[in-house]
Amino acid sequence: MRDIALLLALLPVGAAPLRAQTPPPVGATLIAPGLPVADLDKALRFYQVALGLVPATTLQHGPVTEVMLCADGKAGRLTLILLHDKAQKAPPTDNGIAKIVLRVPDLSGVASRMQAAGYPVGAIRASGKGPSILMIHDPDGHELELVGNPPSPA
Repeated sequence: MRDIALLLALLPVGAAPLRAQTPPPVGATLIAPGLPVADLDKALRFYQVALGLVPATTLQHGPVTEVMLCADGKAGRLTLILLHDKAQKAPPTDNGIAKIVLRVPDLSGVASRMQAAGYPVGAIRASGKGPSILMIHDPDGHELELVGNPPSPA
């Protein structure tokens, strides 16, 4: 307490308190989250069948394979990156990601598609005036929140 009083006494009268300068923003944008997966083939099948995502690019970094999935069937709209490490037996149980949120134009169509492929599907929840929501899990337990388009104004 005495040290703070001494520092304040040394400041010129009317001087502004010292503040760390914030550097300017770098203009970064999120490209796509990377999800660790235990079985790359199983994960790819899920994302292709359940959500219609298409592998666009595959990169190999030693034992790590990255598969970039796109939502538009091209390499344009990157959505997710699946990360498979052959040296790791199973992905970490807690990778720090609580959920991935994806907008899906036809939510009931995705639910029907998943059911037809044998994947578990819960109920689509209406959220009043906002969009409907469907919570699902991929084969590795990652939670996905699928958000439908909001209802048209009446």
